[in-house]
Amino acid sequence: MQNARYMPKDLMELLERGYRAQHEGDQATAERLFREVLTVDADNKHALNLLGMLCVNAARPREAIDFIGRALAVDSGDPQAHANIGLAYKDVGQAASAARHLSESVRLDPGNPVVCNNLGNVLRLLDRPGKAIRAYESAIRINPQFAECWSNLAAALNESGQLEAGLKAAAKAIELDPGLAQAYNNRGDIYLEQARYGDAMQSYQKAVELDPAYTAAIINMARVQRDLDDPEAGMKTLETVLELEPGNPEAHHVMGVLHEQMGDREKAADSFKRAIELAPDMTVSHYNLAQIRGRKSSDDELNAMQKLWRKEELGSTSRMHLAYGFYRIYEQRQMYDEAFGYLAEGNRIKARTSTYNDEEVGRYLDDSVAAVRQALTAVGADAGNPDERPVFVLGMPRSGTTLTEQILASHSEIAGAGEVSYAFDTVHRIREITGRAYPASIALLSAGQLRDLGSYYLSCHSERNLAARYVVDKSPLNFQYLGLLALALPNAKFIHCRRDPVANCFAVHRIPFDKRQAYAHDLAALGKYYRRYARLMRAWHRLFPGRILDVQYEETVADVERQAHRMLDFLDLPFEPAVLDFYKTRRVVKTPSASQVREPIYKDAVAAWKKYEKHLGPLIDNLEVDAGV
Repeated sequence: MQNARYMPKDLMELLERGYRAQHEGDQATAERLFREVLTVDADNKHALNLLGMLCVNAARPREAIDFIGRALAVDSGDPQAHANIGLAYKDVGQAASAARHLSESVRLDPGNPVVCNNLGNVLRLLDRPGKAIRAYESAIRINPQFAECWSNLAAALNESGQLEAGLKAAAKAIELDPGLAQAYNNRGDIYLEQARYGDAMQSYQKAVELDPAYTAAIINMARVQRDLDDPEAGMKTLETVLELEPGNPEAHHVMGVLHEQMGDREKAADSFKRAIELAPDMTVSHYNLAQIRGRKSSDDELNAMQKLWRKEELGSTSRMHLAYGFYRIYEQRQMYDEAFGYLAEGNRIKARTSTYNDEEVGRYLDDSVAAVRQALTAVGADAGNPDERPVFVLGMPRSGTTLTEQILASHSEIAGAGEVSYAFDTVHRIREITGRAYPASIALLSAGQLRDLGSYYLSCHSERNLAARYVVDKSPLNFQYLGLLALALPNAKFIHCRRDPVANCFAVHRIPFDKRQAYAHDLAALGKYYRRYARLMRAWHRLFPGRILDVQYEETVADVERQAHRMLDFLDLPFEPAVLDFYKTRRVVKTPSASQVREPIYKDAVAAWKKYEKHLGPLIDNLEVDAGV
């Protein structure tokens, strides 16, 4: 009931005065006036809404939810109230509730681009980039000049794997607003995904130039420095973040990743624990802490993860991180059935993000072999750049490629480039040259074009690495491109890492690989993919006899010296005792193998899969008896 001393026009005057005060930055006066209205009319939806939005802007989201919730009880069809309470729910970490209210706001008023943009942001928090893209596109149809929304669209396209479309969206955002730091950061993220490290760094630097306190972009600069094998620079960059924001959990997390990859597990654990202390819901830090080799998770750490697991609104990516973390913890405790249950759940979540198509993969690989065979007939085996320095260490992921490279890179005449994208970049230049898609385009290349491709590949390496007798490119999936690389670099050598098929596939299955490796997270798909890989490697052996050395992981584990001699003989290099101390080599290791290559040898993984054999039927059934290569 309204106070008799106040007429409706008096309340409207108070609301207007409060609204003006709010827009002039006098939040205290605005709040006092809105509350005065509510003392007279407790159900005044305008005062409730305005006071709720004031609380959202003042980082008081729980109060906002109370006020706006009361406004919606008066008028459930108010689109602005749904939009405002959606922002408040987002700020308290209830993304599903936020999405529900923002979606209702869009339904009630489809013509508000800001609300569509906010809905897209929340959908990304819920790991729904496809739906987020549609929300951003709706906003852009309403307002094509909405630069921030173009930038957000770029981020969502990146998350859904549409990298080229993402770059176009980022470029549009920058065209509309050259001062939008976020757009440069999002463009940098796409370049980083493409392993275009120089371009990524330039984009992040531009973002920081525009906004010196943009800590997300500074952290991303540290990620690039890590990928450029400059972890010390990455550490210094992160220290600048912590000077700006000592409590930045992401900076502590990335510092933990760097510490682990540089071999300091104790500091890595401390950094992950600090990140969790600052952001208890940061599930990726929980996972990284749980997977540090040689360390056992505490009951308190397990309990903290279980508490998060019980949260109904936990996003799928967060749930995936926890599932893989639980797998590691229960395996440490030798509770193998429980461990596999969580591993299966983590893989189910990952498998939903991308589907493996075995027929499509088969066509791609078969076409690769056919095109290389045609090129060999047309231009011969010696048409490319004759440089002898490149050595490719390749094979299935988790087949021992990191261990092999670390052994080789400990030799005084060998430089280790690590896991780089140079072969991938070379492959994609073929379309520019021929106008045709890979792999059929291989057959169209002339001898001169193959030489140019070989020269381009070499130009990607640093002068420091090229100063060595050999430079090792350790990118496992280069086995797909071996034929092209052998043509473009006819004196390059290939070291093919092999492993027991079941052991290899299980080692892949227990890692949360990115969405590009769609086969990794379904046991049946993994078995089928392994068969495709094995068949391809047999074909490369037939086409390039004598250029590929097979190195069996189990044999390296059993007798590292003998395998080191074999590899060095293959490279026509003298043996050096330092290669047996490979684990002492101070290099950043950018793979899931980071912990284990810091030890003399890692023998307990050889038959780790046997603890889970009863669960691996779909994998074993899809592996051929002759799946060895």
